[in-house]
Amino acid sequence: MPKPAKPQIRVYIPEETDRLLKAIAGIKDSSVNAIVNEAIDAWLNEAEQQEIIKKFNLDKLDEIG
Repeated sequence: MPKPAKPQIRVYIPEETDRLLKAIAGIKDSSVNAIVNEAIDAWLNEAEQQEIIKKFNLDKLDEIG
């Protein structure tokens, strides 16, 4: 049975940012997707976001629905 598709998001970024991401991904033998996921994970782990997650019980979203 195939894995369910992962959710996708679309973002618009400046051309320079796009070029940098692609260049860095190539240098690191990685992908833009992996780099963006890493950046999102780091951002979500910052104290400010963790405070919001805890305050609004966002860590329990799976239990809600």
